[in-house]
Amino acid sequence: MRVKARIASGLALLLALAAPARLAAECDERFDSTFDMVQTLVFDRHGCTNAVCHGGAAPAGGLDLRAGVAYDNLIDRPPTSIAAAQFPSLARVVPANKGRSLLWLNLAAATLPGSWQAPLQPMPLGLPPLSPAQLALVQRWIEDGATRDGVVPGTAELFDACLPPPRPLEVAPLAPPPPGVGVQIRAPRQVLPPASERETCAVSYYDLTDQVPAEFLGPDGTTFRFKHIEARQDPLSHHAVVIVYRGSTPIDAPVWGPFACRGGAHDGQACAPTDGAACGADGVCASPPVQSLACIGYGPGDASIGNGATSLFTSMGSSVAGRDGVYDEAPLKGILVWNSHAFNLVQEPAKLDMWVNFTFAAPEEQRRPLRRFVDIDAIAKMVVPPFAIDEVCHRYVVPPNARLIDLTSHTHKRGKRFRAFAGAFTCQGGARAGEPCSPYGPDPDFPVRDLCAGAPCRAPQSPAAGDCNGDLTVTIDELVFGLTLALERGNAAACPRFDVDGDAAVTVAELVAAVGAALAPAWRDADASLLYTNLTYADPLILAFDPPRRLGHRVSIASERTITFCALYDNGWNDPAEVKRASRLPTNAWPCAATHCAEGALGAACGTHADCDTTPGAGDGACDACTVGFGVSTDDEMFVLVGSYLED
Repeated sequence: MRVKARIASGLALLLALAAPARLAAECDERFDSTFDMVQTLVFDRHGCTNAVCHGGAAPAGGLDLRAGVAYDNLIDRPPTSIAAAQFPSLARVVPANKGRSLLWLNLAAATLPGSWQAPLQPMPLGLPPLSPAQLALVQRWIEDGATRDGVVPGTAELFDACLPPPRPLEVAPLAPPPPGVGVQIRAPRQVLPPASERETCAVSYYDLTDQVPAEFLGPDGTTFRFKHIEARQDPLSHHAVVIVYRGSTPIDAPVWGPFACRGGAHDGQACAPTDGAACGADGVCASPPVQSLACIGYGPGDASIGNGATSLFTSMGSSVAGRDGVYDEAPLKGILVWNSHAFNLVQEPAKLDMWVNFTFAAPEEQRRPLRRFVDIDAIAKMVVPPFAIDEVCHRYVVPPNARLIDLTSHTHKRGKRFRAFAGAFTCQGGARAGEPCSPYGPDPDFPVRDLCAGAPCRAPQSPAAGDCNGDLTVTIDELVFGLTLALERGNAAACPRFDVDGDAAVTVAELVAAVGAALAPAWRDADASLLYTNLTYADPLILAFDPPRRLGHRVSIASERTITFCALYDNGWNDPAEVKRASRLPTNAWPCAATHCAEGALGAACGTHADCDTTPGAGDGACDACTVGFGVSTDDEMFVLVGSYLED
């Protein structure tokens, strides 16, 4: 199964991405920048720059990777003309987007063949694949903006190397689409203080009326339709969400705060939000960023994520990406709410810019509208004591007649595993009967609690045919009725779940399938039901379903359309150094009360530092370890399922 293959092959990469920091004195080598590491450790020493590959007078694919020219030959550069025609959305390296970067796709396909497929062929040819650490280096470099001279945090530790102290990283601006092909919107610039983390909200006004040709407009002329979104932002962001405000508060209402130019030559100057030219081409007229979790209570109070709002774009999940005939729609003008969770890891101020491009969908491409969802109903379900590990589960029901396009997940740094299953897996009896659970049960590798307290966790398997009343069983009466339909003595529409192929008739094969379901009612298999697994919060897998996946019968019931999703949280169980500590919380973290020793008598319950001393009066104890629960910072946690689907 594709997902399981990704789990196995991704573990080594996960370990490389989580490599512990080393002291400078332990450095094996010194480099001037992260790209200098890529050039030396990946291109040069791995043989990529020899005369028969990407060096010499005639480099393969026209790509010269030798020092001094490699960077300019990679960044935002299309591949050979033949490859460009086959894969028009790809470039050799797209800053901050490894999924559109041929360099990454080709290298990852060799190192992680169960996870990634090369558009052309896995690389390097005729040489061993990159090691997990080398691949992790390339991944971090691309995802953090593919900087030429900068230092990407965490890359030195992958190879016990020394790099200069990191400075704020900036990504190359995203070029707007050509006129008539698409449009671009920009986020108002933020400046994050040194060594800070925060989640903010701000609003701006946009009007694309003069930029959208008539053939791309929606039926009433107030919207435009697009088939692809591309976004790029400076590498400080944990997530970004662009919300179309649907409330009644006008843009000039005082509740939004004073408007000023954010970024550009007019930065800081007062402006009228509806004047699109007030801040020039490189600035945005916007309200001040206000710290707010998911914009709850922000502005007039009706601008939050999930409050009937439409997310025009979210970095937590994918969006329209060139699927044949799939399109999305947005208003031509209105108020945008920018929700940003970002962190600055360096000791000087850092800017955060963001660009979002929309490629228009031609009339013949406007066949199937995309629907997106962000399930935050159980966002605060985890409560993990110090030095413990725990798993929580929840359920999301896909609407009728829906086919899944993709799934992804959102947790913070203690979310070590996220899985999603097709089916309504529940505890079958006992004190927790009916509660969501993992079909794999308590994990023998981790001391997590048994979510079903000893009862089995199961979901009924949908009968192959014959379930007329939608109770996921097949009775004798239903078999008799099916036989009547097969003999053409009734209308097959009277039992659409018997007519599996939808041909308005019940066949012998469908009768046989129904008899089998009646004789042997079945439970869903855990492995066969596993849809999605993610092992790293910072770069969650976006799993695409191609073709789109239907859950259940074409005439389905809710339990068939249910996705059960579970997340595993580790609060210092595997590595005590990762326990949440009251004295080390980010400025935007929710306060916590220390209940256990983080130093000295490690793991013991405590009320004071003295309780943690290894011997009375030793002074080596710290009562500092806290429970992990919901919160906005990456030191707190979240539990979110994100995805999109099509409706038949």
